[in-house]
Amino acid sequence: MKTSAYFYGQVKRILKLFPRIFLLSVVFAVVIGVCGMLYAGNSNYTKDTAKYDIGILCSSENELVTLGLKLIRNLDDSRYMVNIISFDSEEAGFDALHANEISAFAVIPDEFIDAMMYLDETPHIKLYTASQKGITTVFMNEVADVISNDVVYAEAGIYSFADSLYASDVTYDRASVMIDTLFYKYMTALFNRGEVSEVTELGLGNGLSLLGYFFCGLVLFYTVMLSFCCISYFTGKRTEFFMISASKGVGPVGQVLSEYVCFFAANLLCAVFTLICVYFVLTSGLVGVGEFEENPLKSYLAFSGCYIFVLMALTAFEFMLFEVISGVINKFLMPFIVLIGFSFLSGYFYPKSFLPKVAQTIGDVLPTGVAYKVLAAGLTGKDNVLNVLFMFAYALAFLAAVVYARKIRIEKGTD
Repeated sequence: MKTSAYFYGQVKRILKLFPRIFLLSVVFAVVIGVCGMLYAGNSNYTKDTAKYDIGILCSSENELVTLGLKLIRNLDDSRYMVNIISFDSEEAGFDALHANEISAFAVIPDEFIDAMMYLDETPHIKLYTASQKGITTVFMNEVADVISNDVVYAEAGIYSFADSLYASDVTYDRASVMIDTLFYKYMTALFNRGEVSEVTELGLGNGLSLLGYFFCGLVLFYTVMLSFCCISYFTGKRTEFFMISASKGVGPVGQVLSEYVCFFAANLLCAVFTLICVYFVLTSGLVGVGEFEENPLKSYLAFSGCYIFVLMALTAFEFMLFEVISGVINKFLMPFIVLIGFSFLSGYFYPKSFLPKVAQTIGDVLPTGVAYKVLAAGLTGKDNVLNVLFMFAYALAFLAAVVYARKIRIEKGTD
């Protein structure tokens, strides 16, 4: 028996199974595509923000109010979680609240400003929220923290300091100057309260937009799941068949390469069909990925070219898993657990920047992690040679492991 005859037999076998493989791949693609549509249609993602929209009604003529709003919108760390929207009337604010355009509506009366300036009494504001319990807790805790820990203690400290000065021999004018100085110190500490915390912008990594990140993650998740459509290709094979083939001149290398080429071809045909469908969805305007907007066809072809290298390495990895694991149930269960775990560490479901440093380091060197780098570089147009070489190295290493496992299997005659 020649290797070509063995390869021909594997081609006939994969063609017999391909209709079911293709239908399963379409089901996977539709399910994952629906998830992508839900991501893209979410209002938080289309706005590129997940901030709370807070409506506010207060006097805009006071310089202190104007300064405070500018600080919150531009300097204070609250800008990372709160978006302040000014309203001219309570009716407009309530209408926006009822229409779910804002998460909360704060009414700050003029008495609040007077109390802040003259320290006559503890200031009060009116806060109205929708049925969202989360924003109520967040905003009320923030307001309560500022008032109780900053304003109240500042007021008590200034009054105590003033009483001490008036009870001493300090002149009234001198005491007034010192009280004003202390007041400004308190105000400076209040406005600079963001300096007590450290804000780190983690981002999504690889220079991708939000939708670009989810697009790469979903495409790669589809890829790792695609091989499970071919699980029937790896069941039913007996060691006796491999031993007979080896005795007729087709060794482990010829067997493994023939089987891998058929396995890869089946995955490639399914993936190409899916990529073509995805391209028409992207160009139809249903979903927009920023990285494809300038030159859709050229960018998508570059992305698809990188995807072929990714598919080659990932199918080699999965081929190894299906080969070395025995038992029908184990062949499905163990690779599924491994691939889901690898996908999580590689950032398919959740940005790696939010994971511990150790997990990020592990995810970067996994084949699924390198695959993400290849696709991201293809999507952003960055240099990709080193990552592609890593993909080649991984593919060769996995196939070499399969050849070694097949050789041991033939020599020992065990499944």
